[in-house]
Parts: sequence; C-alpha cells; structure tokens
Amino acid sequence: MIIAALAAAATAAGCGNSRKEDPITPPSARSQVSLEPPAPIALDTGWRYIADPGDIGLHRDWASGARAGAQAIPVTIPNDFNPTVSSSGDGGTVGWYELRFTAPPASVGRSWSIRFDEVRRNAEVWLNGRELGRNTDPFAPFTLPASSLRPGAPNLLVVRVDNLMGADAFPQDWWNWGGIEQGVSLQPVGRLTLDDLGVMPELGCRYRCGDLLVQGTIRNASRLALRPAVAVKVTPPAGRAFTFVRQLPRALPPGRSAALSFRVHLPGPPQLWSPRSPSLYGVVVATMAQGRVEQVNTVRVGMRSVQVRGGILYLNGKRLWLHGAAIHEDVSGRGAALTEGDINTIVSELRSVGANVTRAHYLLSTPLLDALDAAGIMVWSQAPVDHADAVLATKTGRAGALALLRATIIGERSHPSVIIDSVANELTPMPDAVPGTKAYLNQAIALARTLDPTALTGLDTYGLPGYPRQSIYAKLDVLGLDSYFGWYPGPRGHRIVSFAKLEPFLRRTRAQYPRQALVLSEFGSEGLYDGPASAKGTFEFQNDYIQRTFAVLDQLPFMNGSVYWILRDFAVAPGWIGGASVPAGFAPDGLNHKGLIAYDGTQKPAFAVAEQLFGETPGWAR
Repeated sequence: MIIAALAAAATAAGCGNSRKEDPITPPSARSQVSLEPPAPIALDTGWRYIADPGDIGLHRDWASGARAGAQAIPVTIPNDFNPTVSSSGDGGTVGWYELRFTAPPASVGRSWSIRFDEVRRNAEVWLNGRELGRNTDPFAPFTLPASSLRPGAPNLLVVRVDNLMGADAFPQDWWNWGGIEQGVSLQPVGRLTLDDLGVMPELGCRYRCGDLLVQGTIRNASRLALRPAVAVKVTPPAGRAFTFVRQLPRALPPGRSAALSFRVHLPGPPQLWSPRSPSLYGVVVATMAQGRVEQVNTVRVGMRSVQVRGGILYLNGKRLWLHGAAIHEDVSGRGAALTEGDINTIVSELRSVGANVTRAHYLLSTPLLDALDAAGIMVWSQAPVDHADAVLATKTGRAGALALLRATIIGERSHPSVIIDSVANELTPMPDAVPGTKAYLNQAIALARTLDPTALTGLDTYGLPGYPRQSIYAKLDVLGLDSYFGWYPGPRGHRIVSFAKLEPFLRRTRAQYPRQALVLSEFGSEGLYDGPASAKGTFEFQNDYIQRTFAVLDQLPFMNGSVYWILRDFAVAPGWIGGASVPAGFAPDGLNHKGLIAYDGTQKPAFAVAEQLFGETPGWAR
C-alpha cells in the first residue's frame, strides 16, 4: 500500500511509464516483472562455521566448498568465534562461514546484493566459487553485488573472516572480537540505487517549524539514461501522513551517479524528540524511474536541535546536562554478537540507572541505535580512531581514519539519538605540534560537519594538566575530557595522582576553550571486591570516586555533564588490571572492571550511587 501510494504520487508529479525495459538480470523462464521491489531476505540461519587456525583454507580451495576433512559446526548469525578472553585467542585467528540457500527467481530489471551489517575484522566473500569482494572496516556495514547468484536455484555463500590486526590496523582498547557479528541479507537492487541515505532534522522559527534534510547518492545501474524521482512519505507521531516528491532536473546517464540533497518541509509545528519525549516520525523513501519503484528505504527520524552557545549545550533551546554511562557491544558468552534480548537489556540498564546519554568507541549496530532512539537516550558517538597518532603520521593512515569516520557518520546520521560525532579518542594532547594528527583533525572536523550538519562535532582527549592551548580545538563544538585524576598516575610533568587537581584543571580548560562545550566524556575506577574506600579496586573506592567527581561538577556551572566509564564490565585482554590494587592471589580475568554492572549482569554498589546522582541535575543546569 505504501509503495503503491508513493508510485502514484511520483507519477502524478510527472514520472511517466517507459516503453523500454533494461534488464540487469537477464530474463529467463523464471523471470518476473514487478513495479515494486521484492522484500529483503534475511540470511541468518543455516550457516556452518569451520575454524582455520592454520590458515589453510585458501590453499585448499574452501572458497568453493571443498573442505574435505574440515569439521563444520552449525551456527546462527550473529556469531562470534572467539567470545572468551584467552591468551590463545589474543593474536587473532581465521574462520570460515558457509551457507547453502535457494535464491529467489529472477526479475526483469532487478538484481540482488548481499549486505553484511558487520564483520570483524576482515572479510572475503565468495558466491558459488566466485569472489564478490572484500571488506576491512570491522564496525560498519558493507554490501557486495551478488553477481554470481543463480536465480531460483541452490547457491553457496562462503565468507572467510579473520581478526588478525596488521601493522596498519588502528589500536583498540577492547577485546579483538571476530566473526559475522550482525545480520546478513539479500537486498534487492533496481535500475537505480540510493546509497548512503541520510534523513536529518532541521528546526527553525524558534523550534516551531522544521524540515527533513534528505541526502544521499543516486546511481544509475542500468544501460539506459533514466530520470530519477524520489518520493518521501512522512508519518508524524500524531497526525496525518503526507508525501513529498523530488524529481531530478535531468536524466542520469548509464553508470553515472549524482549527489542528492533536498528538504522536506513539515506542515505545522514539529513534534520534538528529547529524552523526556522521544517522538519519532516514520519516513519511507522510494527511489523511482518512469513509474517503477527501484528501491525503498525506511527510517525513523526525530526532530531535535542540539547547539553550543557560549560553551553551553542546548537541546531544543533548553540547557542540556549530560549524565550517563558508556557501553560496549559485549555480552558474556556471545561477545559482540548481540541478540535482540541483549540489546533490550543494555537499553533497560541505561534507563534503570537514569542515563540520558551513552558513549561508544565505534558505530553501534542499527538495532541498538533504533532502540536508543525510541528510549530517548542520546549517543556520544566516536569513530574508531583511538591512540592513533603513529597511524595518522602517514597520508595513507589519515585516509584510512577518514574512511572510518565517514562510515561511522553515514551509518548513524539518521538517528536522532546521535547528538555528537567525535572524530577521535585520546590522540596526542599537543596536536598543534604533530603534523599528521593536526592534518587529520582539520580534515575530520570539516568532513563531520559536511556529512551531518545537524549533530555537534567533538573530540575525546586526555584530561591532563599542564598543556598549552591547542588552536585546532577551537574548531570543535564539544571537547570531551577523559579524566582519571586520583586513579592513574599520568605522565611526568602532567601528573594526575591527586584527585584535588581535577577542579583546577577544569577551570583552566574552560579559560583556554570558552566557546567549546566541556564534558567529562570518560571517568571511572575499577570495582572488584569489598574493602576500604582508600584502596583502589574496591567497591567502596568506586562509590567514593563517583561521588567526589559529581561534587566537583556541581560547583562548575560551565561544565555540561559527564559520561561514566562504563555501564558494564567488558573484555579487554589477558592480564588486564587497569590501575587497581588487587588482593593477594587475585588472578586477572582479562576484564575491565570499571563497570557499574559486573560482566555476569550483577549490579555493583556503584550502580545505586550513580542512579541517585544521575537524578540530581545541578540547579544552575535545570
């Protein structure tokens, strides 16, 4: 019904039917003709996994299904092949996934692609023995053309996955998960494709009117010149739906692409998205040519405006005080391969502790972002560019970092919960003096603003005293301070052993960057056992650390809140201690224990402390 209505609207706007058909998939006895694209087909069940620790699969042609003597086990996607921290899995390994499935019948003018929502770290994909392509971004989705698909017949899909970190890999402070960590699906492909779709909110008239900013890239995959039209159906949270049609001014030649950018005006006052009222608009975007729908995308968008004025954060014109906890996609026994139940648990725990914001070191999965949108929990998102000054020293490294940033923002920019796009985490505190890092930040800040003009651009940096003002920071909207005063010792000349140095550091940082919104983007302490509040690593020290930090923030009206590190304990690496003073006989389990919740899901005493403090917004921030 929705697709038919959009097609009718586009036809009424001047898109007539064409007498010519241009088949992408050659017609056959099984071919079908349809004015609507078929639905995507999930490929999450029926998989088999084959471990390849000796990396012999390529030599023995496992890509074609020839794996004599290799033992395969049935798995369901998402799947993580190393969900337990161990010294044997620390260096990474290789595994193979294979799926036998029957493809849908051919359809005139349509083909199929295979979408992987996330594979960590590196993937090579074959269909019926023919290589489709490779991917090396461990956090972003990717799509490959199913060029060797056999319509209406049995097919063999094979994926070689490794989590080996080469010399050019970006560092990460979490366990090196490996596997097909999110869903796999067959996606219909028409004569036109709309890639990198973003639907973003723009508010005006003092938040009493608004537009949807629609951006993407249209590509003509056919052999004919086609004049594209894009129909957008908007369904408000309350009220009547309406359709807007945008037709490109001229035909698009075969094989060519065109940037798409236009606005859809919302009739009447917009229904605003906020943590207290996370109202969402349903948006269906149909890409069409000559009366036929070639592609359909569906998103849910929230109308919100986030700004910085005089160093203070505002959401929809009201002062915004951030209070929450960071997260990792990490569940005991499943690693990063989250189920729907795991996602519901993460969101429920954030809501239970009273968080209005969370933070992540990489692009979160679409189902998790959808759930955060609906729950009204804001997201401080960061490209996975961590401790990367050595990589950024080369032009190739900077290009890789910018690609990670681009993929992160493209993947999240239609989600109203994402209010901050952080371009990196814990680079050198002196970027002005490090050419490669400064060059990356200049390019990254500009790229982030171009890709998502409706979110704020930020950077997470070390909270260390004694460094001079950095001119590159003046280009940011938000400066996140990762603060561990009173926990870690800090480098020589910039010591943070004394917690008492936190407040003077924040006041000096405010003087250095009066226009940037300052947030404690990270602070925390390990909580492992009962003991005196003076002993690092006790639950009592953790409780006291949170209380003391909030007491400092309560005295500083120029601050904009904090994000505790972290909601739940997570896997790091064998031998991790994390600055704690552990009792005799303690055996490290490879987990970071700074969480408010233990790895097994048990709430620590600090959870109740955080819950109380998150509910006490300072009077000057209300």
